[in-house]
Amino acid sequence: MTETAPPVTPQSSSSPADDEDTRLAQFGYTQKLDRSVGRLASFAIGFATISATTAVFTGFGAGYFTAGGPFVWTLLLAAAVFVIWTLIAADLTAKIPLAGYAYQWTSRIHGSMLAWFAGVLALAGWICGMTGVGFILSGYLGSLFGWNMGQTSQILVAIGVMAVCMLINLYGVRFATMVNNIGVSLELVITVGATILVAIVAFSSPDNHQSVSVLFTGGTSDGSTPYVLAWLAASLGPFFGLIGVEASADIAEETVNARHVIPRTMFYALTASIVIEFGMYVVYVLAIKDQAAVAAATAAPIEEIMTQQVGPVISKIVVAVALTNVLACILANILVATRLTYSMARDNMLPFSHIWRHVSPSNRTPTYAVLGIFGLSTILLLSALVSEKAFFLILGLSSLAVCAMYLLQTIAVLIAGRRGTIPTPEPGTFDLGKARVPVAVVAAICFTLVCAALIFLPQFAGNGYVFLGLLVLATLWAFTGLRKRLATGEAGPDFSKTHLA
Repeated sequence: MTETAPPVTPQSSSSPADDEDTRLAQFGYTQKLDRSVGRLASFAIGFATISATTAVFTGFGAGYFTAGGPFVWTLLLAAAVFVIWTLIAADLTAKIPLAGYAYQWTSRIHGSMLAWFAGVLALAGWICGMTGVGFILSGYLGSLFGWNMGQTSQILVAIGVMAVCMLINLYGVRFATMVNNIGVSLELVITVGATILVAIVAFSSPDNHQSVSVLFTGGTSDGSTPYVLAWLAASLGPFFGLIGVEASADIAEETVNARHVIPRTMFYALTASIVIEFGMYVVYVLAIKDQAAVAAATAAPIEEIMTQQVGPVISKIVVAVALTNVLACILANILVATRLTYSMARDNMLPFSHIWRHVSPSNRTPTYAVLGIFGLSTILLLSALVSEKAFFLILGLSSLAVCAMYLLQTIAVLIAGRRGTIPTPEPGTFDLGKARVPVAVVAAICFTLVCAALIFLPQFAGNGYVFLGLLVLATLWAFTGLRKRLATGEAGPDFSKTHLA
């Protein structure tokens, strides 16, 4: 069953530009969350969710040893795709500034059933992504402190990291964004500064760095895979590194003047991330002096490269600071995932929605949604004790699930354009206008190709089965519980008006 929502009539020009609570009421919701996020925090959330440092620290080894130096150029391929997606995301958030954008945008312009699948895909992507980052962060912590960790120890440390991020989120969005701002500031100053230092030392002598030609000549690790397939597989890291550029849209109900602020901060976060990430990839590829040592340091290749150039003391200091950036990335992912959970539960779209939509009166935080996300992440981490292969297949779902959500959103935009269900823009807000359809067509083609690559490339064998399993579970709930709720008005965008007012 698919129902379409009518266009939202824009607020009259007589209302204050920042009266977002009144605007929220137009969508049928009462303001419950803490609207305290400003421009800097909005930028920081998007930047932290992307997190250039996290992308480089977690994806460098796989990219370099899959396709060699030329893997750095896959970032430009990813950047082009995400510029297109950011145009669409900015267009929608300026018109529908609601928490849980992955669900809400599709629900408002197309219908609740397609929105259910978009929301589930995004939720799976965020949870798998932040769990994977937490697991990798625990490996860096072990290297930093000299711990001889086995798999069980690494999993327990990862659970501890997720628990810290969970507690910060429980305390409230003001504290969470403050910690996130600190992490982003450290990333912009310390991590970027350290990369510049490594570049200066590496290029001080021809013996300290690889030739620039390594950026244009690569090979596969097994020598048999066609290089173009290896190069495309290596693009997973850069694509993963830019996912979440639109994350600031998920805290739209906690952002002051959201319709104007968030579209701008999306582009600022994307631009800063592309520049920093590309610079770091290039510098660390060229700064490799001992390839065998870097290959052996599978848990922390960037730390090994830094040690080769500036010594172990500076390397450990920089890695320690960089880990705060990775922590900020996890923190931002939890923030985004919990707001999506809360938004879907508010429309009664989830099993046990009455639990997940609860907001603490004191902290103004969706308490049980935060606890639920932490619980799911913990279960995923513990699954590695049962089957390590299954664990990594589930983590590999993160990029595929989110890119599939982007594809569904783009298809919804194309359909909504024909139906006329995209809200009219307010004066002074971002609007694609006539460019919306061609941009969405290009985006749909791009995300279809990305999803196909993440399913069919040999390096991602097994991803398709996990993805299919997720769709089966989502479909089961859609037709056993959700369909009846939607048919009787017990779920969907009008549920809050009729049941929660």
